[in-house]
Amino acid sequence: MNITDSDIMKMNAAEAAYDEQFFQRFIQSITVYEDDDIWVLDKPAGLLSVDGRVLKVSLQSRLLRVNPDIKLIHRLDMDTSGLIIFAKNAAAQSHISKQFIDRIPQKEYQAVIFGRFGEIGDKGVIDVPVRYEPATKPRHIIDHSWNKQAITQYQVLTHEMLIDDKGLEHAVTRMKLKPVTGRSHQLRVHMVHIHHVMVGDPIYADGIARQLSPRLCLHAHKLRLKHPVHGAWLDWVSDVPF
Repeated sequence: MNITDSDIMKMNAAEAAYDEQFFQRFIQSITVYEDDDIWVLDKPAGLLSVDGRVLKVSLQSRLLRVNPDIKLIHRLDMDTSGLIIFAKNAAAQSHISKQFIDRIPQKEYQAVIFGRFGEIGDKGVIDVPVRYEPATKPRHIIDHSWNKQAITQYQVLTHEMLIDDKGLEHAVTRMKLKPVTGRSHQLRVHMVHIHHVMVGDPIYADGIARQLSPRLCLHAHKLRLKHPVHGAWLDWVSDVPF
């Protein structure tokens, strides 16, 4: 989706006009789990995780309208939907942030990529560095000279067909993706690297691959981590909406 300056102004104005009940209802509708220390939500596609430089409409800002003590832990891309966790206090934020640094949380995404890839059940690892490329903002690129690893584990789940607006069928592949590292746009760029862009990707896809879905087909499907207070493993699952 290409957002113009006019669109941003309208979105910011609309956000400022909402009453408190709107934010309460919205947050309640996407809450997956909540206790005294953490808040797990199912972020919709098309919503920023945190406010941008210009666009002031995000999941975090809406949460802050409900609970001003909310603390950021990690982010999902604006175009990505699915499970995201926030802390309710500084101690929980510090504990879970350290888990992410130590690669303790287990994250699983589902994606639909354009074209037929591999055989059902195939597994593999993509280990190529990803970095931001200012010349093609907001794109990221593969850069083998970059000194930070980007590692994704994948499994081929199914081969499917999608129908375009002319009634023509196109082969696509449903993938399970597990990011070992958490670089920005990592999963999207790693799929570009294997020559199978994600369906509906507004940044990396074009032509039929872009047109087959009104949204990016990438969803944070599962999340597992240790509770910051009692240390028990907690698991959450969000239904894949595509």
